[in-house]
Parts: sequence; structure tokens; C-alpha cells
Amino acid sequence: MNRLLLAVALALATTTAAFAQATTPIGKPPPPGRPTANLVLDAMMATARAAATNPAAAQAASLNTSAAIERYNMGDLNGARAAAIQALIEANRAQPGTTIPILQSTIPQTSALQTQPFPLAGGSVGAIDAHAFVAQARGAVAACASRNSANTAAATQHLTSAQRDEQAGHYLDVITEARAAVDLCAAAQRAINAVP
Repeated sequence: MNRLLLAVALALATTTAAFAQATTPIGKPPPPGRPTANLVLDAMMATARAAATNPAAAQAASLNTSAAIERYNMGDLNGARAAAIQALIEANRAQPGTTIPILQSTIPQTSALQTQPFPLAGGSVGAIDAHAFVAQARGAVAACASRNSANTAAATQHLTSAQRDEQAGHYLDVITEARAAVDLCAAAQRAINAVP
């Protein structure tokens, strides 16, 4: 039994070595150091690796690698680059019938899927905006009152309307009324801000 296993192992090793020799590119390899030379050497290495794992790809890559070496030695750097790139493509081609496994997620779907928006502390975005506009209008009316502005009464009416609209949920009306109050008291606010 041991002899049989040894014979099979030797046969496989001899076959692989013979095939690797058959797919080894012909020609003197370029010395490393230049970009095109390094690309040709990379193609040679990829062809040698493919000989052990994917014989069909190694055969096609070997032809292109030989062409790359020959063109490099003739001084055709563009042709050598093109052939070396094609050799790399052929050497890394997947074996026929090889299926790429589909990766399954290890993260539960509920953690990645947000079905409802995050809750907001003040309600909806419209409600939060309306509340901010009412607060701005309150500040403007306070500035009018502190400066004894003639627009204080009109600004107060707009503020009252804005507060009423906020309670009713009419947020667009809140913005309109609050802006009107702020505009009426703009001069008073500028005067307050100008005081050092």
C-alpha cells in the first residue's frame, strides 16, 4: 500500500513538473528594475503559479508571456507591456465550472434595516421648526416692548397668531406669522444689539 501511494505521488510530481516545463516561457527573461521588465517578470510568476492550479489558463498565459519576453528583448516595450498584461489576465482566469460562493451576512437584518424614523424629542420636524420660529418671534416682541416701539402691538398680534397656529398644527402659517413679528421688530433688535 505504501509503495502504491509513493508511486502515485511520484507520478503526480513528475506530471506537474513536466507540465510546468512545457508552459515555461521561452526566451531570456529581462533583468528586474524597470517597470516593463517587472511587469514581464510578474507575468512569468503568474504563469508558473497557474501551471500548478489551472493548467488551461497556464497554457494561454505561457504564450502571452513568451510574446512579452520576445518583444521586450526586441525593444518593443509597448508590445511587451500589452502581452504581459494579457498573460496576467489569462493566468488569473477562473477555471471553467468554478462557482464563486455567495457570502452570507452574519449581521441580523433587523440591525441594518431601519423601518421607522428615529423619534424626535419635540415631535415632527415641522413642529420643531414652528417652535423655533415662535421663540424667535417672542424675542422680537420682547425687543419691541423694551424699546417702546410703535410696532409692539402689531408684532404681539402676529406672535399670538403664530402661537395659535402652532397649537393647531398649521406649521406653514406659524412661519409666516412669526416672520411678520420679527420683521416689525427688526429695528428694535438692531438697536439692542448695537448697545455695547
